[in-house]
Amino acid sequence: MAAVQNGADAVYLGGKVFNARRQAPNFGEEELKKAIAYAHAWGVKVYVTVNTLVTEEELEEAASFLRFLYEAGADAVIIQDPGLLRLARQTIPELELHASTQMTIHNSASARWLKEHGVKRVILARECTLEEIARIKAASDLEVEVFVHGALCFCYSGQCLFSSLVGGRSGNRGLCAQPCRLPYVLTDEKGRPLPVPEEVGPYLLSPRDLNLSSYLPSLVAAGVDGLKIEGRLKRPEYVAVVVRIYRQLLDRLGEGRFEVKPEEALALAQIFNRDFTPGYLWGRPGRDLMSYHRPNNRGVYLGRVLAYDRRSRRAQVKLAAPLRLGDGIEFWVSRGGRVGQTVTSLFRHGERVEAAAAGEVVELPVEERVSEGDRVFKTADVLLLSEARASYQRPPRPRVPLEFNFTARVGEPARLEARDDRGHEIVVFSQAKGEKATTQPLSWETVREKLGRLGNTPFFLSRLEGELEEGVFLPVSELNELRRRAVEEILSRRCSLPRPLEEKTFQERWRKSQEFPAKEARPPLPYLAVSCGDEEAVRAALAAGADRIYFGGEGFRFRGRPSVTPEAVAKVLRLVREAGASLFLLTPRITKDGEEKEVWAYLERGKEADGVVAGNLGWFYQLKSWGFKVWVDWYLHPFNRQALILWAEEGAEGVTLSPELNLQQVKKLAESAPLPLEVLVHGRLPVMVSEHCVVGSVLGGMGLKRPCSIPCLGRRFALRDRLGLLFPLYPDYNCRTHLFNSQELVMLAHLPQLLAAGVAGLRLEMRTAEAEEVYRVTAAYRRVLDACLSGKPVAAEEQEEALLGKKEFTRGHYFRGVV
Repeated sequence: MAAVQNGADAVYLGGKVFNARRQAPNFGEEELKKAIAYAHAWGVKVYVTVNTLVTEEELEEAASFLRFLYEAGADAVIIQDPGLLRLARQTIPELELHASTQMTIHNSASARWLKEHGVKRVILARECTLEEIARIKAASDLEVEVFVHGALCFCYSGQCLFSSLVGGRSGNRGLCAQPCRLPYVLTDEKGRPLPVPEEVGPYLLSPRDLNLSSYLPSLVAAGVDGLKIEGRLKRPEYVAVVVRIYRQLLDRLGEGRFEVKPEEALALAQIFNRDFTPGYLWGRPGRDLMSYHRPNNRGVYLGRVLAYDRRSRRAQVKLAAPLRLGDGIEFWVSRGGRVGQTVTSLFRHGERVEAAAAGEVVELPVEERVSEGDRVFKTADVLLLSEARASYQRPPRPRVPLEFNFTARVGEPARLEARDDRGHEIVVFSQAKGEKATTQPLSWETVREKLGRLGNTPFFLSRLEGELEEGVFLPVSELNELRRRAVEEILSRRCSLPRPLEEKTFQERWRKSQEFPAKEARPPLPYLAVSCGDEEAVRAALAAGADRIYFGGEGFRFRGRPSVTPEAVAKVLRLVREAGASLFLLTPRITKDGEEKEVWAYLERGKEADGVVAGNLGWFYQLKSWGFKVWVDWYLHPFNRQALILWAEEGAEGVTLSPELNLQQVKKLAESAPLPLEVLVHGRLPVMVSEHCVVGSVLGGMGLKRPCSIPCLGRRFALRDRLGLLFPLYPDYNCRTHLFNSQELVMLAHLPQLLAAGVAGLRLEMRTAEAEEVYRVTAAYRRVLDACLSGKPVAAEEQEEALLGKKEFTRGHYFRGVV
């Protein structure tokens, strides 16, 4: 209601299942129907989020939910899971599809792939610059939507495993625990804190809030079709204020007089902020992106404490902004953090007042001690909140025009024809017939006054015409009843789309969606694959018995020089061929438009490799068009059989399954997989990839207009959390941050179970490891794998203990799964 009544053209919301904000109350089926009817009555569209990864066991329920949404009149669904994309196209092709920001769409090729697969609108990654947005729009001709206001994720959305691997609550399943909002210390690889040139605060992964209100003309010029406001898990007052202001700004822009008024900027800051940032719209903002000192609402600066009387427990404050009873305030005390309270009494010159203006000195009770010089912030404005509530308790939105054609004749029922702005037309007739007036005949003034009483509806009477026979009379009650029935029927037409899908048709489509020609899903013997970061690591992996080498992808700066070059690929290819192994080249997970050239250079040099691993949809699209044999990496979320069928239909050679699957789910997928399946069994898994460079911002002084001193070359870093755990952190040569899990995934003791599940390959993730470690780990897995394949007794537990000693490790999600 707050969004609709304050000028939204569309709202997005989630059901009780399959949505990325499962912590919110969300909407049951009847609530969804009511919400859709309410929005449609006001001419507002409804997009429903079905934007999580869907397990194999949930696919049938997901298909039924999509059918329900279609029949309920949802204007589109927002999806993340490639498998769900295929399922939606197969079972409900009539339903409009939007690609969630969780699909990490950040380049033109990815958008083109989506268009070819039936997607109408793409919600771009928040990390796209204005130039990149315009390029993607022009290259794909898709509708483009971008976030303009609200919280920012530190990681590229859809690529975060931090909450999942650390706490078992998956962001890809809608239950992110927001570990990025916790405090961390930047350290060296041993965990020793690094000296920071200036104090930046402990919240190294906590971005400010996005605010693009000043840049709407640029977004419109770039061709953006939709402006997205983050409103879920927010109060309705927040939604009301932010939507109202963006509505006003867009309307003003359409009239050619764009400006953000000071009171609008203040209201946006007052309702919620962690400080504001334009995000990546103009490039990398470095430390200007981050809210290092505070991960939650900052409020608006109110002033400083002039004095504090311990006896009366009153603080004297000189106001930099207005203050009134009922406002929420917070003192940033020099010792002890924050002191928050509601203003219940206020004094000026010793007298009680209800409000005070900026510039005045006031006294107010504060139970906890504060000190002279402490800053004060207003975290809640009672007037702003009151106005926001009123906005959706009484409809202020411009009403919908309704035209009436009214006819009344003696001896006939009165006729009322109604037509709305969408062309819906209805006709209703009165119960009573027109009579010959004995005293006061019916007048147009009376007709207009009674039919125009539309105050509790979305409509206003824009035109009234028709015919009144001279001397005709009709009771006022009949006019009121005609108006009521006409409004009811028009609303019914606006609110519901009569588009039921026959059960027989749906079931036939579901059955066909499960079909795919059987093919050999795995090689004769399971292979051992090793991801290597440099030539020496490749030599070590081959010497230890690797069957397959993965090489390429991101180059990490800790090596001091790029390790993924055309020359390095040529050497690695020669080494692999001499060893009789296979080589697959990796492509980066994030590749902006214009960054492909570096990768194409080494792909061209390694064109005789056995295949290329696609790190994002854009790479898959381009590699297939260039005739490469393509393997799908886990970054593309192969999470269910529908995803596997999709990639098989697209011509993929194989898939590395999502590390968020448990062992039983892997086994079930392998039973009927249409292509070979590989699983990750060892290594530190990346939990985040971010466009923001932590090291460059904290140590290198990087800002939007400040260059980085590049303190990362040849060095290793980590983040230490509150528990003392170290998360290795690596900047790459495109200045992105890659954060890795604090513990290694180790499945050596459980290889027999994985092999019994039917996987085709086992992958060791060793790109950040030195050659000696690569050799030890690869050799251990080779010994256990060979023992399993030969049918000999497997001493896997002993091998694992010898490999690890007392080092802590994780089994990932193989035995616990994710919620």
